[in-house]
Amino acid sequence: MPDIRRLLSPLGETLGEDIDWDEMRGAYGTAFPGDFREFIDQFGGGSIEDQLVVLSPRLDESQPNAVSRFNRPVIVEADRHDGWESPELAQRYPLAKMLIWGDTVGADTLCWFTEDQDPDVWPVAVFSRSSLMWSLHRCGMTGFLARVLTGDLPDSPLSDASLLGWGEARFLHSHDEKALHEAGIDPWEW
Repeated sequence: MPDIRRLLSPLGETLGEDIDWDEMRGAYGTAFPGDFREFIDQFGGGSIEDQLVVLSPRLDESQPNAVSRFNRPVIVEADRHDGWESPELAQRYPLAKMLIWGDTVGADTLCWFTEDQDPDVWPVAVFSRSSLMWSLHRCGMTGFLARVLTGDLPDSPLSDASLLGWGEARFLHSHDEKALHEAGIDPWEW
């Protein structure tokens, strides 16, 4: 996770979350990737430049900002290949094996494809709302974020490419963002 630590500057007073990762493993039926656990331990769930949200695992998935599983998201129901370029890719990467870890201001969905027993090798899968297509990235969550921020992607998989090549970015924990909103302060204008 060194690249992402170098690229993110925390805002606000809240940093990190105290997560019982063994309890989460039991609740979700799987371990989480090491880089994600380290990110949540250090930064917590929250927003990068009000453009991309990293979700935290929650025991009650109905809680806001919870990492969640899905079988068939509404956003891809209309596409006959579930958003992949071919039926073969749709079969290879079934939606039931996706675990959401984030989303974007452009309504993109950021996931891991969880087929492998080792979560540290799960690729990142992105559903672009603008193209209604999935893309697969053979890197972890923090590697993906670093590639977005440094512009080290051949094409942006995100509908809104404003973070692409941004460089150093601000991170605001969801608790601080909520508190600022409740106080009538735009968290991204201070």
